[in-house]
Amino acid sequence: MKKTLFFLMFIAGVFVNTLSAQVVLQSDFETWTGIQAVNGWDGSKTNIIATPDSAKKDSVGPYHGTYCVKLVNATTSGKRFSTQSIAVTAGTIYNVRFWVKGAGSIKAGLYGVKYATGGGYESNPSYIAVNSTTWSVYNQQVTADSTNANAQFLFYVKSTVAASGSLALDSVTITNVGIIPNVSLYNVQYTTANPANSLYQNKFVTTGGIVTAVYNGTTPPISQSGYYVQTRNANAWAALNVYDYSHLVSVGDSITFSGMVIEYYNETEIQQITNFTKVSSGNQALTPPTLVGLNTIQNEQYEGMLIKVKDVTDVRYNATSAWYVFSDSTITNLVNSEDTVDNIIYTYTYTQNKKYDITGVVHFEYANWIEPRNINDIDSIHVTGAGVWNYPNNFADMNIYPNPSSGVFSVTVNAIADENRSEIELTDITGRLIYKDQIDIHSGKSSLQFNMNGIEKGVYFLGIGNAQSRTVKKIIIQ
Repeated sequence: MKKTLFFLMFIAGVFVNTLSAQVVLQSDFETWTGIQAVNGWDGSKTNIIATPDSAKKDSVGPYHGTYCVKLVNATTSGKRFSTQSIAVTAGTIYNVRFWVKGAGSIKAGLYGVKYATGGGYESNPSYIAVNSTTWSVYNQQVTADSTNANAQFLFYVKSTVAASGSLALDSVTITNVGIIPNVSLYNVQYTTANPANSLYQNKFVTTGGIVTAVYNGTTPPISQSGYYVQTRNANAWAALNVYDYSHLVSVGDSITFSGMVIEYYNETEIQQITNFTKVSSGNQALTPPTLVGLNTIQNEQYEGMLIKVKDVTDVRYNATSAWYVFSDSTITNLVNSEDTVDNIIYTYTYTQNKKYDITGVVHFEYANWIEPRNINDIDSIHVTGAGVWNYPNNFADMNIYPNPSSGVFSVTVNAIADENRSEIELTDITGRLIYKDQIDIHSGKSSLQFNMNGIEKGVYFLGIGNAQSRTVKKIIIQ
């Protein structure tokens, strides 16, 4: 079963030292001016007050004092219960500590801090599923990426169960816990500890790098779930998985951002992304793959890195999950000589007992596995007793004209033998698939016509091939 790339973003029972942290709100919900009007709350972003939803005064077993607030929203869509205006400062982390009981889901959020314009919501923490008749305390952290004198802190509520008392909320404390520090990818990743957890685990940092791979989720509509970033010209301890579906990126983008460092099954990752900036694009050449052996991929230093393995053989296939296990015959230890090539980013059909050179990011599934990004990351080679050489490429004599073109062009292939069920693909400079088709190539000269008038101007790569050989050529649309 695939590891789903969704992360639990709350930290239960985190202690906040209020002697060093600045308290910006302390509320026990004691002062009410009406059944649904409590001092300091019911801000303009509250939308849970309409029948049958509600945020009402409740005196049944409060955690502290005489009253608490009962939050009711039986639907699966989150409704908001917000504070009045509170000033926040850009780059600041705020801890929201609260007590809750009953049945339903709840999470903290912040309005008025997105996009440096004072609009939008910061709601990255995950929902906490509550099902208890006793009070429990939780802490969640949100960050402000802009300064706003009229921000509002929020609680999102959904799926409450009336028979279990819906959700009761009490004793909310919001504190300013400090400015997000600037930390390099190396310092986030490097450790000598066992287990190899980051020194910044469960802390917010500001960092950045060059995007080396982008992966999508599995739930339609398919869209970006996250990406990998790496420090330029680095070969170890310099890459991270970033879980971020809000800021669309492409391979080669240089970016900076803030987020919380977590360890998910011992993979160092960053989530709750804010303060995102795209500095530049087209920097792929600054993150060349690091050549490694299959016996070293499990080392922590290569986690998230763009790597390349050479002369590895496809020895096994897991048909249920589409995993391919590869072996390096030059490594004598059988266990260390094998690793898995996965299909989170790109799916390819390998041929058993054939050798390949494979490039990809090191991604954690059940262990560190290789994730090729597109067809250009996979090279097949052939081995006999005489040694290693490239497969004779039946597609090597391929030409594109005109090139550059306006999007209408022809492709000619002069093949030395029939090549049925060949694939032709057009990808952009980031590796994103633009067009794909299956064709039969016959011995001799074949000509294919293309009309790509609808795509954007830029540099693309046209590849044609099969499991035995392939050719990729650059094409410019202008």
